[in-house]
Amino acid sequence: MKSWILVIALLLPLFCTAQNRGNIWCFGDSAGINFNNLNNPVPISTGLRTRGSCASIADTTGNLLFYANDRANFPGDYSTVIYNRWNNLMINGDSIVGEGWYNEIVIFPFPDNDSLYYLFSISTALGPGGLYYSIINMKADSGNGDVISKNNQLSPLSMTDCLNAVKHGNGRDWWVLARRYDGSNATSNNQFFSYLISPAGITNYQVQSV
Repeated sequence: MKSWILVIALLLPLFCTAQNRGNIWCFGDSAGINFNNLNNPVPISTGLRTRGSCASIADTTGNLLFYANDRANFPGDYSTVIYNRWNNLMINGDSIVGEGWYNEIVIFPFPDNDSLYYLFSISTALGPGGLYYSIINMKADSGNGDVISKNNQLSPLSMTDCLNAVKHGNGRDWWVLARRYDGSNATSNNQFFSYLISPAGITNYQVQSV
């Protein structure tokens, strides 16, 4: 019993460190907040100019890595852009699927690989509609990142503004959840799509009616 208590005590700092990935929020019109000191959150400036979806991610010590938004000052179905930590457009970080509504972007690291990151995005449009992912390599461009693969389609079915990612119970993998859009009413369809993200890649596609 004592050995288990020791193991838990040793692992707790690791779990706490992992939580730092959400310490920097980037949103709205050039706005952001640094939550590394919860007793004294610090406003920061960003390169954002959007009323749509926003997402950001930090490293395990709470330093901003990159962020993204859709509705990026131009219309269309490829309006998502990615900025590096210096508020500059990341290499190949433009023309990514996303229309400009809400809960359309999520970012998280590859399981067991802190150099690569996924960005998932959705579209309700009939043409490029569906669920997509892009891959960011943070070792590229002297640590500022490069979008090495983008707009990979997982599903051609239109999705509505309910995209989310949930950490797997094993503490390593992720679940990506998306909700189908029926083309008329964003609240009438109850089909949810789930994908397992593991070191083996993107697998275990499921559809559930809730």
